[in-house]
Amino acid sequence: MSAKVTNSIKDAALVIQQGGVVICPSEGVYGISCSLFNEDAIKRVIKIKERDIAKGLIIVDSSLDTLKTYLDEKRVDDKSKALLKKYWPGPHTFVLPVVKTFNSTALRENHTVAIRITANEYLSALCTMAKTPMISTSANISGLSATSSLDNLDKRLYQRVDLILDLPCGGQKEPTSIYDTLNHTLVRKGPNWTDHD
Repeated sequence: MSAKVTNSIKDAALVIQQGGVVICPSEGVYGISCSLFNEDAIKRVIKIKERDIAKGLIIVDSSLDTLKTYLDEKRVDDKSKALLKKYWPGPHTFVLPVVKTFNSTALRENHTVAIRITANEYLSALCTMAKTPMISTSANISGLSATSSLDNLDKRLYQRVDLILDLPCGGQKEPTSIYDTLNHTLVRKGPNWTDHD
């Protein structure tokens, strides 16, 4: 059955809350998302995308309020905290340590997660309305191109997700920055990241 296509953030939030998988806009391209707290949905996202499970996934939210419970803040130093304050919300992803008691398919091998507090109005509103941090990975089959236009979305994805949120992406032309807070390494430089950081 083909996914419902709608411009209703409320409808998309309800699908997320019910354990579903949606395609929604982000800063640059459309992404596949589900609740961070639904393991079955996360595994479904990986299967939909035909992705290597070892690659890890990015978590997005509208604020750090919910995720703070799971972060190992003792391992986040002042330099990293200053960068988070400077660059969030915005198109920047930070790799952060989490407490040992938190387990998720979204975790990386060294018990860290990649988090982005988004400034995209639609994605932020979806996280807020769904009341959950969300998994986000580009809406494409692994190895194929991502897209900022639903006209170019792989037709197979229409059969694999529950809902497609037909609202525009943020117009960003390059991938987001990725900064590893544990070893202070800029893994990937994205827009508006200044070199002296």
